[in-house]
Amino acid sequence: MPRSPFRLVAAALASGVILAACSGQGADELAGPPVPDRTYETFEGGSTSLEAFEGEPMVVNFFASWCPPCVAEMPDFERVHLAVQDRVRFVGLNTQDNLAAAQDLVERTGVTYDIGLDPDGELFRDFEVIAMPSTFFVDADGAVVHRHAGLMTEQQLRDLVDEHLLDGDQAA
Repeated sequence: MPRSPFRLVAAALASGVILAACSGQGADELAGPPVPDRTYETFEGGSTSLEAFEGEPMVVNFFASWCPPCVAEMPDFERVHLAVQDRVRFVGLNTQDNLAAAQDLVERTGVTYDIGLDPDGELFRDFEVIAMPSTFFVDADGAVVHRHAGLMTEQQLRDLVDEHLLDGDQAA
């Protein structure tokens, strides 16, 4: 008698669970996937990558001028950035946007944290962004330890920075 598709799927899932349980991952391994190894252009005209900031915990935020929730949260991000700037690096990645509109938005909102350009959405795809805005919390080892899709308030951002990046240090 032929096997049902349900039994095949169940067997595949069970095998995956067993393999994951036996993988032997130690506590010193990355807490999540590593940040993508991709170079991007900065607003200042240079280039860098998120890997260049290894050793520093980071908040990586995808935004665009055409995204009202992105625009709304940028002043909150700036306030938290200023509160933790010597302990947590903030990187805004402007994605799939018009450069002039992006520059105008950064100027209007007064953000001073690092801004990068992702005009073709390559980093957007690498991070598997599912909503705009999206924010990723990256530990000092370069591992994504938390992701948040959608608008974030100043207090939510402070709480997530405290929980995932500051490890009991002085609160954001």
